[in-house]
Amino acid sequence: MLLLLLGSLLITGHSAGSWADDATVSSRGGLSAFGQVQQDAAQSATTELEDIVVEGRPLAEATTDFVARVVSPPRSRGAATWHRRVCVGVGNLQREAAEFVVDRIAAVGESVGLEVGWPRCEPRVFIVFAADADAAARDLVEARGRRFRIGVSGSDLGDAAVEAFMTSDRPVRWWQSSVPVNSRTNRSVARLPGQAPYVPPPREALTRPQAYGGNVNADGASRLRSPLRDDLSQVIVIVDIDRVAGTDLGALADYLAVISLAQINPELDPGSYDTILSLFSEGANPPPGLTDWDRAFLRGLYGAEQTDEAVNGRIGNVARTMADEIRAGQDGRREDR
Repeated sequence: MLLLLLGSLLITGHSAGSWADDATVSSRGGLSAFGQVQQDAAQSATTELEDIVVEGRPLAEATTDFVARVVSPPRSRGAATWHRRVCVGVGNLQREAAEFVVDRIAAVGESVGLEVGWPRCEPRVFIVFAADADAAARDLVEARGRRFRIGVSGSDLGDAAVEAFMTSDRPVRWWQSSVPVNSRTNRSVARLPGQAPYVPPPREALTRPQAYGGNVNADGASRLRSPLRDDLSQVIVIVDIDRVAGTDLGALADYLAVISLAQINPELDPGSYDTILSLFSEGANPPPGLTDWDRAFLRGLYGAEQTDEAVNGRIGNVARTMADEIRAGQDGRREDR
């Protein structure tokens, strides 16, 4: 499912530029101008899990360090994910190239159990290719207003992060918002922009707790477990066309997939790990696409228990589930031999 958000819908007056003009994607997703993407992706997909290098450290220690490096939820919140499904839109890019990017994000999302795109869905992931990324960022912040910062405590990284988003010199910059959700009812526990304020009923109607408005059903909660989970509510990504010039479109699409599906630190420093998140790291030798390490991270993130009351416990669960995914993959490959 492709949604193309072109021109004034997101950005006014920013063209895709020559980088986008050079991209040519066939209906099957093959790429001619950026090299043998299908071949590179196939090679990446068959990388042996035994080849994952953790530099001599115990696996659990390595996954804990990696998750701490790359995941950046708002203060006192857990690592947010999309719940069940997500809609992706790409703007200011040739249609075929945009389809290629959306298809790659969809494939990664489906691998962790998400439904990506459905008829007439409203994009919650917005990816904009811009010739003037700073101007595009300012335009987005000004045009979206409160919809950019949704006004829920702990939903984003704060004012300083907004300023960093508008002035970043990174090839790709992003802004993410999340909301606490009752895991039993799947309802947000805070009023979001656009929702009508609570109007109390007549006094004589106040005969049960639900009459006082939305509430969190904490039945079964404890000091160790919370009834709340953190759901991503929007991800806005701006790709600086000049700064990504020469980058393989397949690798870029995989990079965009990870930052679209996970709450990744905007000041990302993935270290020396074998991850597509090193694509724009100075001095790095990035892989040609998503690695087994990346897949284990995403499966760990989406498969982890996220009801610990302590935030450190939630993040720790991601690292442990990631390590379990890697071990399971190694065991499976040994059994196949």
